[in-house]
Amino acid sequence: LSGRFLQKELTTMNSDNVDDGCSPDRNTPLRVALLGAGLFAKNAHAPAIRKHPESVQCIAVWSRRQASAEALVAEGFDGCNSDMVAYGGEQGLIELLRSPDVEAVIMALPLDTQPEYVTRALRAGKHVLSEKPIAPTVAEAQVLRDDYHRNFSPRLQWSVAENFRYEPAIQRATEVVRNEIGNPFLFSLNMRIPFRPDNPYLKTAWRKKPSWYGGLFVDAFVHATAMLRKILGSEARSVSAVTSSRADHLPSVDTMAARVEFQSGVQGSIATTYACSSMKFELEVTGTQGTMLLQRKQDGPGYRITVNENTVEEYGFGGVEAEFGSFADACRGGRDADCNSPEEAVKDLMMVEACLKSGQNNGACITL
Repeated sequence: LSGRFLQKELTTMNSDNVDDGCSPDRNTPLRVALLGAGLFAKNAHAPAIRKHPESVQCIAVWSRRQASAEALVAEGFDGCNSDMVAYGGEQGLIELLRSPDVEAVIMALPLDTQPEYVTRALRAGKHVLSEKPIAPTVAEAQVLRDDYHRNFSPRLQWSVAENFRYEPAIQRATEVVRNEIGNPFLFSLNMRIPFRPDNPYLKTAWRKKPSWYGGLFVDAFVHATAMLRKILGSEARSVSAVTSSRADHLPSVDTMAARVEFQSGVQGSIATTYACSSMKFELEVTGTQGTMLLQRKQDGPGYRITVNENTVEEYGFGGVEAEFGSFADACRGGRDADCNSPEEAVKDLMMVEACLKSGQNNGACITL
């Protein structure tokens, strides 16, 4: 979409459809439309909405291709809402955004174009939940954030979907580090997350040929920075990283070893790669009175937490469902309940970008 077309379309949009940000009944489900009918919408968004009809009701799906929207309506929701409408193409998006029945949009669109759709939806008076990262670069993210606060907040809710902040295991790990191991001072994060050539997410055009530096690393590693910031309860002060590209099928950076110091004084190391063949996910935090070890389970979905090397707790996945519920509550007026603000998303991306910048400069220490 060109900037000229966007401006023209926005100025002709019916202002009577602009929502006032308040619902007459906070006990009714939030009426949403999905923008994007790809893999994540089918595998994560649609199942989360189906499981919690008391919080969110999907009444429409839009995709650039009409057939994709129709397929998600038929396959992703399995007839659970017979009145659900499929929209396609530019005219379909204009019609959807003008609909007074749609209170909010949930979007999973290509990273390099999604920011423009966020702005369009907000200007149409819709609450927005957009997938992470907030934007390809910090500079773009800051412009989006500032525009939101200048023109739309607090009338409209915009959240950036980062499910790690809502994962039950990560919330529990945060409690342990805060209350059960004394003062944390050291961490180690070891992540092997395989993105093999047959991974369906790699077949999307924007991941195969990203228009921003860092490619898949920006899209994937932002989960880790969100998790570290939450569990350690502090912002990164400095990073020094060595980055490389090890897999021919992965564009740009796919491997990193880094040293990080947080403002709280916690220091530690990160070793991560997406160019591997097996999964490993371990975060260990050491405090003055104990340790917390968070691991992805190898024998099933979910996480395992070990506290002080003897107490073991297990948790399933639940972050996407929880963030949807929190977003719905925020749209109904409970803004304090939502943890996925644009500010948090910008800070997540700042740490990712600092790591990449250090890697570009042979491990130079980057101060945030």
